[in-house]
Amino acid sequence: MMSAWALPLSVVVPLCLAIVAFLEGLSPRRQVLLGVPAILVSLGVASLHLLEHSALVLALGDWPAPLGIVWQLDAPGALMLGMTAIVAAAGSVALLADDETARDRHLWPLWWLLWGGLNALLLSQDLFNLYITLELVTLAGVGLVARSPQDPEGSAALRYLLASLLASLLFLLGVALLYGQTARLDMALLGATLTDNATSRLAAIALSLGLMIKAAMVPLHTWLPSAHARAQAPVSAMLSAVVVAATLFVLWRLWLGPLAALQSALGNWLAIVGTAALVWGGIQATLQSRLKLLIAWSTLSQSGYALLLLGLAGTASWPGAGSGGSTATEGALQILLAHGLAKAAMFIAAGAIVATYGHDRLSRLGGSAARLPLAWLAIALAGLSLLGAPPTGGFVGKWWLLSAAFAEGNGLIAAVVLLGTLITAASLWRLLDLALCPAPTAIQRLLPHPDAPLAGRLARLALGLALLAWLQGLGTLGLSNHAVGLGMNLDSLGLIFMLPALAVWPIALGATHAWRHAFPASRRLFSIMLVAAVAHLVTLVAGDLLTFYIGTAMLSLLGWAMVQHDGDRPARLAGIGYLAMMLLAEIAMLAGLALVSLTTTDLSFSALAVAEPPAMAITYLALGLGLKAGVLGLHAWLPLAHPVAPPMASAILSGLMIKVGVLGALRLLPEAEAAAGWGVPLLALGIIASLYAALRGVLHDHNKAVLAWSSVSQMGLITALLGLVILAEAPAEALTALLLVVTVHTLAKGSLFLGAGMANRTRGRVRQRVVAAMLLPALALAGMPPLGGVLVKASVETAMSDSGLPTWPIILSGVATALLMLRFFWLLLMRPEPSHHLLVIPRWLWWAWLGLGLLAALAPWGWQWVAPVTANMEKTLIAGLLSPLIAIALAGMVLPARRLHRTLASRLESWRVYRQRQGRRRARQLRILAWRFRRAEAWLMPWPAFGIALGLMTLGMGLASLVTS
Repeated sequence: MMSAWALPLSVVVPLCLAIVAFLEGLSPRRQVLLGVPAILVSLGVASLHLLEHSALVLALGDWPAPLGIVWQLDAPGALMLGMTAIVAAAGSVALLADDETARDRHLWPLWWLLWGGLNALLLSQDLFNLYITLELVTLAGVGLVARSPQDPEGSAALRYLLASLLASLLFLLGVALLYGQTARLDMALLGATLTDNATSRLAAIALSLGLMIKAAMVPLHTWLPSAHARAQAPVSAMLSAVVVAATLFVLWRLWLGPLAALQSALGNWLAIVGTAALVWGGIQATLQSRLKLLIAWSTLSQSGYALLLLGLAGTASWPGAGSGGSTATEGALQILLAHGLAKAAMFIAAGAIVATYGHDRLSRLGGSAARLPLAWLAIALAGLSLLGAPPTGGFVGKWWLLSAAFAEGNGLIAAVVLLGTLITAASLWRLLDLALCPAPTAIQRLLPHPDAPLAGRLARLALGLALLAWLQGLGTLGLSNHAVGLGMNLDSLGLIFMLPALAVWPIALGATHAWRHAFPASRRLFSIMLVAAVAHLVTLVAGDLLTFYIGTAMLSLLGWAMVQHDGDRPARLAGIGYLAMMLLAEIAMLAGLALVSLTTTDLSFSALAVAEPPAMAITYLALGLGLKAGVLGLHAWLPLAHPVAPPMASAILSGLMIKVGVLGALRLLPEAEAAAGWGVPLLALGIIASLYAALRGVLHDHNKAVLAWSSVSQMGLITALLGLVILAEAPAEALTALLLVVTVHTLAKGSLFLGAGMANRTRGRVRQRVVAAMLLPALALAGMPPLGGVLVKASVETAMSDSGLPTWPIILSGVATALLMLRFFWLLLMRPEPSHHLLVIPRWLWWAWLGLGLLAALAPWGWQWVAPVTANMEKTLIAGLLSPLIAIALAGMVLPARRLHRTLASRLESWRVYRQRQGRRRARQLRILAWRFRRAEAWLMPWPAFGIALGLMTLGMGLASLVTS
């Protein structure tokens, strides 16, 4: 009974406050202090009814339908009302924080009318009542836009008003057609009486067109960017996060409720419109020159996901009595909620930036993250939720929507969901790359009168909203029964990967702290690496596929931040390549996760070994893991990214993070029935990779690039051993060899990358000692006796011979590794790369780094002591000399060949010039393409073009209505 009384208060309270604000009966501060808690409490009390019932139905005035108006609160409606309340409450606080808006007596009545109208819109079950509340929301929104100083002539507000009035007329026409046919306005009664005929389909077209104009679906979107960008930040947050979402929510209710009786292809047409909005909005967002315009266009793009739901007619349904809804509906709802929280955070953070700089021009915000870290952190976290990074609400929504598309066999919608991730990433990358790059000197100067208190308050509000978008995902995963996950389990395999990590991470973090004065933005780098250490730990102890995916996704994003940290042109270009390929990896793994979750709800690795996931799922997962590991053909990012990162980050990237792909492959592939035939291809690919990468590395003239190519070569050897594990009847020897290679490479490469950084930033005797100390891990990696690398090479040869395979490819691989190490030291000695920032190596760091190299050399001997890998030690040590000696002989023959050197240098220089020319050509083509996209959008802006677009949309929907689904 209390719930029935509390529900109307969510509408009555804001409407009463609107009257009080208009009459200036209370100050804005008191309005907020009284109104926000009252609305939140009323919604909370009303929602308690849903703990025991599927819905709360309230007939206003005790007049039931069809004579009266019925409100209904169900689970989706409660979630939408909760999101609306959170965003509106944050917006109210943000409006109070700004003295200009706090004193605006005309703004507050409109604000409360907007909030009350949205609550009524989300509760109403009556079509005419929906029309009334849509009008109330529209007029309040237009008034709020008109109050903005950024729209002094009211052009954006007027365009918003005219488009919305046209939409209202279309919606009212649809209501009239349905009422004339059925004499019903209540949606529940309408669904029971509606028949599929021409009038009903015409009414559906009119209703959908009206709502799509109000939601700014392409090509009926031209009012939205200017209105949302010119409004004040809290108003933009409300319009973008809630008003658009509420309109799409009404569209869902209609098409998954009474209009579901229409057996036509209109749902598929709406999905096509959603795809167009997603793609066009994302492209335009990437091309914008102002921050708020970019965020506004992102709203248009993200709204496209909502219409994809209507294309899943076979699996989409609305939760009702006795029904829990569907995976598709729940996924789309999660996307809508996550978008609301994230977009509100981004607009309020943009308000903080505008308050500090006085503008939102992107060209003049370079490096602003150093000055406004909280605001940009909020934008980053909110953007990652829009991207679908786990474990945010956006990730949960995309996962479930993708699973529903796969379950229905709708590959097109699945592809669009994944494509949307790439499009969102483009605009998000542009923002973060701009914020993190070094600021030009002219922009570094402090502004004369920055509004620092306002910017700080807005930034904290935005950060809170962004964190809620992440907590939404974690909470949903914890309460969901779609798939069992989020488990930790440190088994023997994870322990073997963790022990080297425990040696590398403290040294890398300690070096970052010790050298904080030698590298730009060292505090940010230390924070990134510290979070990466936690994510890496989570990945190693993950007991299920979902937790593993969350950890690897976070490592990929943090890895990009490490790669582009220096902010110069090479680092930013390498960061683009790294991020692009890691996003492809995340998309592939997300597709694999969605397919696996259709097979079993238990995502633990032990259960997956028994469940036999689909072959396509294993293929997608293997593709993602191969990208992360830098397997040949998927390795392009590795030799670009590792050399440009700070040396501490390079040690982590090459020593630890690429091994995550190996760990995932070992957990999934050997037991997968679908991968049973992959042994020989992986073996051949790995051997080719180890030799090809060595050849590329030997020809390089940058010492850190040689180490990066060495990592590609070693990953090739690991790929071959993985194929051997799958191929062998008794894979224990192959698995032992693989784990030995992983251990030694992790320790050695961590030591070598740190050493290369020190050698390039020291001089004199200190540099000589650094170079000498690097001999130990380098010789261990090359397999020089009596260091432990010789045992690694012996174990690999034993695994090959026990499988009946020749061992000469392993000998060649050893020669290749030795040649790479010789090239590396030759470049260090003959072509030093001095830096202006010299390093001071603390005594503790010196000894810790020496210990890391010593551990790389001795770790295999510890393994030999616990579990012997070779029985004939003398033969192993003698045979181990073969590869290094051959490499030394080859190097000795090549070094005097000066003519060969000149020829190779000339060819390499010609190749560099060709690539630079091709790069300039592609950049020019991209600029032309961007101009054409901007021009195409400009053609849509005039009202005649809007009318033509509306006519084409109507024609398309009319044709779709003639097709029976």
